[in-house]
Amino acid sequence: MKRLLGLILSCSLMLSLFGCGKGSGEYDAKIYYLNTDKTSITAVDYDMQATDSKHQIAEAIEMLSKDTGEIEYITTIPSGIELKRWELNDGTLELYFVGDYDSLDVYTEVLVRAAIVKTLVQIKTVKSVFFYVNNAPLADSSGEAVGAMTADTFIDDFGQETDSLLSTNLTLYFASADGMSLVAENRQVYYSRNVSVEKLVMEQLLKGPDDSRLLSALPAGTKLNSISVSDDGVCIANFDASLETAITGVTENVTLYSIVNSLTELDSIKQVQILVNGETPHLSNVEADLSTAVPRNDSIINFTSLDEEETYIEEDYVSEDEEEQEDDTTQE
Repeated sequence: MKRLLGLILSCSLMLSLFGCGKGSGEYDAKIYYLNTDKTSITAVDYDMQATDSKHQIAEAIEMLSKDTGEIEYITTIPSGIELKRWELNDGTLELYFVGDYDSLDVYTEVLVRAAIVKTLVQIKTVKSVFFYVNNAPLADSSGEAVGAMTADTFIDDFGQETDSLLSTNLTLYFASADGMSLVAENRQVYYSRNVSVEKLVMEQLLKGPDDSRLLSALPAGTKLNSISVSDDGVCIANFDASLETAITGVTENVTLYSIVNSLTELDSIKQVQILVNGETPHLSNVEADLSTAVPRNDSIINFTSLDEEETYIEEDYVSEDEEEQEDDTTQE
């Protein structure tokens, strides 16, 4: 009898320690985490212990930041990124992140954002979520603000309907090391079905090359105001005035055809009309007439691979050494 009473008392103590009083199990929710291979998000059942919205938000954020200790899914908010503070204003939960948020690849960033938003909008007072990164509103690479997000921003079953994020292979053209020609760089990109492919091309071009041996052909800080494609295959790309800024070591022809050649890799685009704030840009040292649509120019492309170029350089260097050795031998 004493053993049974002791067992009952022990169980009662454990239940009280783990919060089976007011609030426990009262607010059934799900915490969304990234699965281990970062291809989808996983919803995990969770019982909110907090009973008011303020503490529920804090509790959910803590769970999103916490190490899961699981094999199948991992922490939603990655290391190197910290949620410094948050504010709830008229139903919009504003999250202020600091750290290296921009280092997230496109696919992972969407998964992280979806997991955070889908977790937090379950709280009754949270109608939408707005991201700030290092005190600036979260923006895509073209400079457009992502804005407030709701559960409807993302598909209901993110793990099974990954076709909401499309995948494509892009051929982008960046400046060669001497800034005189273009070199192609192939890139696989995941993107939302709500983003046009031509806009995706420009977003990736504005990010710059992945290969450190290449240079960005577009001035730093350039923003894409708008982009559209007509039925006859003319793409109109409208930039801000930053496009007219000269780049040291890169010709304006390379800047021009970095845009034109990258966009005309798409089957739907035959020519590109470039504008700056809706007007003809002032790029004086270009061969093309910028008052009209510009066709593709393959003559500016360097078709020699970067690896081949390095091989040539190495061979030339060895040859020079051999010549010096031969000269020394002759003199002896």
